[in-house]
Amino acid sequence: MMKKMRLLFLLALFAVTIAVGAKGSTSRAASTYKIKVNKQCCVVTVYKYNTDKKKYEAKKAFICSPGYATPLGTFSLGEKMRWHTLDGPTYGQYCTRITGSILFHSVWYYEGKKDTQSYVQYNKLGTKASHGCVRLTCGDAKWIYDNVPGGTPVTIYESKTPGPLGKPKAIKVKGYQGWDPTDPDPKNPYLKKNPKIKGAKSKEVKFGSTFNVKSGVTATNTTGFDVTKKIKTKIYYRATTLTDYEKVSKLDTKKAGVYKVVYKVTDEIGHKAKKTVKYTIKPSKLIKSIKLNYTEKKLYVGGKAELKTFVLAAKTIKPTDASIKDLEFTTGGKTIATVDKDGTVHAKKAGEVYITVRALDGSGVMERCHVIVEQLVKTIDVTAQSGQMNVGETMQLSVKVGPENAKNKAVKYSSSDETIATIDANGNITAIAPGTVTFKVKAKDKGKKSTKITVIVIDPTAAQPVSGGAVSTAAVNI
Repeated sequence: MMKKMRLLFLLALFAVTIAVGAKGSTSRAASTYKIKVNKQCCVVTVYKYNTDKKKYEAKKAFICSPGYATPLGTFSLGEKMRWHTLDGPTYGQYCTRITGSILFHSVWYYEGKKDTQSYVQYNKLGTKASHGCVRLTCGDAKWIYDNVPGGTPVTIYESKTPGPLGKPKAIKVKGYQGWDPTDPDPKNPYLKKNPKIKGAKSKEVKFGSTFNVKSGVTATNTTGFDVTKKIKTKIYYRATTLTDYEKVSKLDTKKAGVYKVVYKVTDEIGHKAKKTVKYTIKPSKLIKSIKLNYTEKKLYVGGKAELKTFVLAAKTIKPTDASIKDLEFTTGGKTIATVDKDGTVHAKKAGEVYITVRALDGSGVMERCHVIVEQLVKTIDVTAQSGQMNVGETMQLSVKVGPENAKNKAVKYSSSDETIATIDANGNITAIAPGTVTFKVKAKDKGKKSTKITVIVIDPTAAQPVSGGAVSTAAVNI
């Protein structure tokens, strides 16, 4: 007897513990969501508690069909039933009790089979049509069934304003009965269907004509109903097949080239369709040839600004009455030379590059200019073995030219007074008579960089004035 009483006590204690734990769990879970049903607008809005902001935020909106008998007030969600017999008898999927006999459930089925849903009743979603329950699409009923726990507060009210997320639209269906289009069951035939876009075809569009990319283009949703108004477009343009597409705001029939238009539609249950077509704009009279003012040009870096730039342009365009004479300039390597939209080329560093000039009339005509960029001499360092020479002596200047990648490192020499000293092409100095002479060392390239060095010539057999200090041999760049 004592053992039996002890067992009964332990079982009772276990049941109380479970009940208290379940109540606490329900209380905590219930604070996660709250649901509001706008009976007048036929909208269900699900709110989720944001723990950081400490407030509820609207997360989902479902279209529904309540009824005139649907009670107003605030209730707590009760038990859940996978299938449940309704009035008729009919059958509902994913049922969650709101209060008494009032449930959230899918639109009803004639039998407890997924392919027997009443399509007449399904198409009434968004209107008052139930006997008191809140009908939902199968997908929405399942979301509440799966995610919102018992004990969650549900408020049913009436208002002309649908709610913070507005009123969704349910997809329509055709026929008498069948699958709910939103049922996530893999056997649902609607899961393999998608919207269709018709009337969009690649073609040539007359230059300067009036053209609307949506004209003649229609769309139907997963169940075959018209959703043309849901079509959205993105338009991309390129002048020739050698250029990349760029996104533009509209198709301009006065701008020749190729327009790629991407049509997209998303229907009421999130199924999508996409179609891409190309519209080619060709003017009435195309360019046949372009002759440039330069086919090859040398530029220089490291010198004066005018040496590193020039303007590339069309010398002639044939025929002279071509409809469009607009040209596009592009460079084969921006690190060597850049070109702007007007054809101005700027050298950046030594190398070779082609500047391409393309007709923008859709003809595909193009010409190229070969640009060679050379590095000029920027520095010339000159040193002498001595700043002083005797009459009759010879000495060679030491010259170092920079930078290392300078194309032409040749220099030429000159003497300020050849009666005192001469200098040959190799920098060899010959002292002629006493005096002070300056030698100029000048780069032979386009930059014409130069520097000077001074040397004193003396006659050791004659009396010389005593200098007050050492003679500087430092070269000065000019």
